[in-house]
Amino acid sequence: MSEMRFLLNQANKVEGLQYAGFETFKGSPYTSCARETGQNSRDASVSSDEPVRVSFNKLSIPTSAIPFLETLNGAIALCLNDPQDEKTRAHLERAHKHTRSSHVDILEISDTNTTGLTGPTDDSHSVFAALVKGDGVTVKTDTASSGSFGIGKNAAFAVSELQTVIYATCWQPPGSEDLKFAAQGRVRLISHNDGPSKLSAEGYWGNPNFTAIEDVSTVPLWMRRAERGTSIFAVGFRSDSDWKLRISLSLAANFFAAIERSDIEFSVDNESITIDQTSLDRILSDPELYASAVAADQGDLILRAKTLLECLRAPTETHQIQVDGLGDFILRVLVKTDLPREVHIIRNGIYITDNLARFGHPMKKFPGTKEFIAVLEPATSPAGRAASSLLKRIENPAHDALEPERIVDPVEQELAKKHIKKLHDKIRDAIRKTAKVADVSSSQLDELSHLFAHSGTDPSNKDEGGEVDPERFKQSEASTGNKRSPGGHLGEGIGSQRGGPAPDGAGSTRTSSVKKSGIRAGSKAGMPLKNVRSTQPASKSPLERTIHFTPVSTGRVVLAVRATGLSDDTELAVDQTSSGILFNGRISLDVIEAKRVSIDVRFSDPFVGPIDIFSLTMPSENGTPSNENI
Repeated sequence: MSEMRFLLNQANKVEGLQYAGFETFKGSPYTSCARETGQNSRDASVSSDEPVRVSFNKLSIPTSAIPFLETLNGAIALCLNDPQDEKTRAHLERAHKHTRSSHVDILEISDTNTTGLTGPTDDSHSVFAALVKGDGVTVKTDTASSGSFGIGKNAAFAVSELQTVIYATCWQPPGSEDLKFAAQGRVRLISHNDGPSKLSAEGYWGNPNFTAIEDVSTVPLWMRRAERGTSIFAVGFRSDSDWKLRISLSLAANFFAAIERSDIEFSVDNESITIDQTSLDRILSDPELYASAVAADQGDLILRAKTLLECLRAPTETHQIQVDGLGDFILRVLVKTDLPREVHIIRNGIYITDNLARFGHPMKKFPGTKEFIAVLEPATSPAGRAASSLLKRIENPAHDALEPERIVDPVEQELAKKHIKKLHDKIRDAIRKTAKVADVSSSQLDELSHLFAHSGTDPSNKDEGGEVDPERFKQSEASTGNKRSPGGHLGEGIGSQRGGPAPDGAGSTRTSSVKKSGIRAGSKAGMPLKNVRSTQPASKSPLERTIHFTPVSTGRVVLAVRATGLSDDTELAVDQTSSGILFNGRISLDVIEAKRVSIDVRFSDPFVGPIDIFSLTMPSENGTPSNENI
């Protein structure tokens, strides 16, 4: 006969709801639950020929079919008898309401093609005991596995209003062809009194002596399984309206590499959403998923996954990186315009981080390089597994940063810092070799179709000093009068009435030549330019440059100059030009199809690095630039 029992609290210890192991994940419960449980399943794979399969399903179970619910309801009532702070009381009252409902929602997370929670269940060193009864311990035979702290299992509690989780598993003892079943549950409320007995916050469901149930016929039907693997049940599931989208986002954004390689597959909401190699692109492009991500301030996760997938799939420059004492890595570098110049680290097919900031190496600036994206992974060789083992030791519990302080021994910690510095230096060397701009004074540019924003500004774009912040520039309708935007920033009007002549700014002076670029996708298309080059004049002045290009059609263009090789896109303001007219640091001029153009320009501030030239066709009846095109 199964029962739920709470541990005795002989020391009269005060235990509240804010248990550290749970609080780690409550800020993003769906994201954390999906990542952590998926990671545990990934680590328990039994075959490289078949992917691990994990499903996330919402069950609605009658209270009569939950054997421990009456006891849990009574325990919550006892907790409410003691004075509580408002937050704790509100949580307990919600939990009490759940236990008195006709049905209780449960999130079932079930995997296949995994080892299951291997026993014996009464062995404190077994995987089963570590997951169900362990705190801060992990029992994994693979030192390069993804998990490292033994607290990831608590993520399932973060989506349970009752802070109650049931584990059911089938595993195969060594040397046996038969499977063994085991089930046990864990609950954490607050310390409370049951008459004369002082009880702990922690309780267990199972056999009366706190052991697991091993007779599958004695557990409810919804809890049974006959296939090797593990089922986790978060009882009292916090099922917000978009739960399935939030979970799907976490799975696609964190496991995209493992999914792409068919190492793992997911299904959500009874297979209404499937995430595998064939559906991954469709999932990442789903507008409903994107809207949910934006609402949760996680829209960047989708863009990141798409970009890194492109790097994994495209023909890239691949570097073998060896660091003595650390291990072997593979660095893939994709060079392409409009990429953010970033390095991202993946381990076991799961996304980790984009920096080594805690080691003093943010990896955010790569001067003198073309635009690129790079993916770093431990190699699949034995030396690569050694590298993965060290990264595992220095991952934080959220698995989103690498921290040297996680190695306690000071000698080992200093050694790890030296190894990571060598790794950082070799990453930079490899990127310089792959993405280096060949010639500072003369560079061949692709045809460009970057676009100018519409004219006009919005008060919400201003910073605290009243200046327009180009990083927050918003497109708006073009101004129709003789107006200039305050501050003279990127995107302002020409300065004359619409259709009238623009002022001749040659010889004018601007206060700064380097600004955040306001060039944004979504505006009107520019005129492609062929054979674009920039050369330094005989004076060799860092303020001067000669621009050469051949237009592919006749018309009026506006030229903007952007510095490359910086961490951010920045525009160089031109304050003198040998041809055309100046406005706002840009050049407007008429061009003829196939007729070579050479222009001497002078910047407001010196710059000797490589540059890009952006163009925009300026059609109008009288050949004068129009505000609406700028």
